[in-house]
Order: sequence, then C-alpha cells, then structure tokens
Amino acid sequence: MRAQLRASQVAPGAVLELAGEPRRVIGSLHFVMPGRDWREHCLETESGPHEWLSVRPRGGPTVVHWTPRYDLFGEPDVGGMTMDGREWVFDDSGHATYTATGDTGTGNTGSCDYVELVAADGSGARLVFESFDGGVWEVSVGRPLDPSLVRSYRAPHA
Repeated sequence: MRAQLRASQVAPGAVLELAGEPRRVIGSLHFVMPGRDWREHCLETESGPHEWLSVRPRGGPTVVHWTPRYDLFGEPDVGGMTMDGREWVFDDSGHATYTATGDTGTGNTGSCDYVELVAADGSGARLVFESFDGGVWEVSVGRPLDPSLVRSYRAPHA
C-alpha cells in the first residue's frame, strides 16, 4: 500500500509519477482566499504546453490533473455550458490571492478570479476558467486522480 500524497511533497524540483508517467514540477502557486487555501503545480511535459496538478485539502486531499485548452476562449457561463459533447454545470467561483515559486508564467504575487464547472455525467471531470491579475480568461480541463496513485520524488541533489 502506498503512502498518501501530501501537499508538502509537491514543490518545484520534485518529480511526480502520474499513472506511471514522470513529470517534473517547475513551479507552484499557493492560492489563499477566506476560509481555504490550495496549491497548483506547473508540470513540465516533453511535448506541448505545460500541464498543472492541483492539490486541494477538501475533506482529504483532492488531486486534479489539468490540461490547458488554448483552443478555447471566452467568458465562463455560471448557468452551465456544453463543450466537447459534455454538459458542464457550475460548481464554484471566487477570488484568491496567490504567491508563486519557480516558473509559473505569472507574477511573484497577484490575484486570480476563477469559475469552475463539473461534468454533469458524474465522471468528476472539471472545467475551469481562470483570470490572473485581470487578464483574459484561461481555460483548462481537469480529471480527478486517486492521490494514492500519484508518487512524488525529490530531485537529486547536485
């Protein structure tokens, strides 16, 4: 039995194994808003854009693997929407401040507005719109991961 993934194990320099595939963490964002905080980690990929992994403490660690959708743009619809043949319904929204470590593509500190939707089919899939520091809405699709199937390794010391 594997040990449960802890948020403290994931930081720039760590190597994560997601479903047997290694990903290096190159940056982290720590989000804070009244009553909660969470972390999102920028993962280096061998081909294509960076991916993200969020570790949220909602009643135990919730881990979501995010893939940016640069082909999508526009404003979120809290009334729900259809995308990629799926119905998406509103789940959460808010305004958080963040602190960045490493390479995230953001400033060192700032704010983020977000709107998150979930797939109506019960799969746990997520769709998020994020606006960093008043910029355009960025769209990502997320899939939940079992935290016990994510392993974290520290980078070897030089």
